[in-house]
Amino acid sequence: MSMGSSGAIRSRLLTCSRLSIGLLSFLLTASGAENAGQWLGVQFPPDSPVLFDSFNMGPSTVRPRGVSMALDLHASLRLRNIGDKPISGLALRVEAEDLKPSGKGSVIMPSLNVQPGEVFTVRIDMELLRPFNVPKSNAALVQVSLDCALFGDLTSYGPDKLRSRRTLLVYELEAKRDRRYLAKLLEDGRLPELREELNFGLQDLNPQQLGLELLRLPLDSGEEKPVSVNPVSFRSSPVRPLGGAAQVAGNEVRGPRVEVQNVSRKAVRSVGMGWIVRDERGREFVAGSAPSTLNLAPVAKASMVEPRTLRFSRGAGQPMMIGGLMAFVNDVEFADGQLWIPSRSDIEEATDDPVLRRELANSPEQQRLTEIYRKKGMSGLSEELRRFISGAN
Repeated sequence: MSMGSSGAIRSRLLTCSRLSIGLLSFLLTASGAENAGQWLGVQFPPDSPVLFDSFNMGPSTVRPRGVSMALDLHASLRLRNIGDKPISGLALRVEAEDLKPSGKGSVIMPSLNVQPGEVFTVRIDMELLRPFNVPKSNAALVQVSLDCALFGDLTSYGPDKLRSRRTLLVYELEAKRDRRYLAKLLEDGRLPELREELNFGLQDLNPQQLGLELLRLPLDSGEEKPVSVNPVSFRSSPVRPLGGAAQVAGNEVRGPRVEVQNVSRKAVRSVGMGWIVRDERGREFVAGSAPSTLNLAPVAKASMVEPRTLRFSRGAGQPMMIGGLMAFVNDVEFADGQLWIPSRSDIEEATDDPVLRRELANSPEQQRLTEIYRKKGMSGLSEELRRFISGAN
């Protein structure tokens, strides 16, 4: 071995040693509760309707990863609604390093219904990377800021840098739809249908969880094959899918393209596309994707192309081999900022499959109400529905 290569190895070893010592020093400093502020900083504007109260870092850890530190956050924030309106949803930006995607994250909390003066808790569970060579300052390693607060009257507050207002609005419209539907079933005494909606009564047909990743580059090296993307239409949808095509390799869908048409009289700003994936056994699963900007004039047609690779897996992380692909319009944003989502009638008419129909209607609010029913029974569910519906009136 030459002296030059030996010197290079020593240099790398010394660098790693300095990084390890620096990381150890940080761990010792941040381990005490009195130093928890070095972990997390919370900054809300002076006129924010949400006030930061306190936080708990929980079992958060930090470890070296190459030339960066990997921050594994498991924290909880106590916040207070100091405004004069109920808060229906909240989105926070969480940043350890704002120049790279791996240094940024977000937390979205739908279906809150936090009344003025009430305190509520927000969990932060994510991993962020922060380079060791970031200039030293008195600022905390991770900064938390408010991106958007959605109120009960569907107005909002915040810079909305992440376009989280749109996401929160979709969640809230779905929540209002589902609460009205479940409350009507309860009012009419249709308890078997209510239990079925809450995932009781069809245990043998309960679908597996489906994971969806959006990748910039494909991971599967298998041979690609062309597949058709078949449309699933909702009767009241202002934008209709007309069909499309994609390349499939194993559990990856590459470059899916869907032709759509605006059948309304209003200009459209963006469309959220949903996917129904059929596996090798003929079973169907529902997955959504991020909304795409699409300036679509009335009656106009356009192609929606996903430039990234869609990678599907089962709940346990096992790849799901793709046997077929369908697309549906999950939500539509008009140029005036109004939003459309499918009604319960739309979903009922779209398919005869009870499991697929239930998956199309699934929402964070329905999952939350299902958990309340499991823990508190029908009386607890009834009380929760009354609390939301009375607050909306």
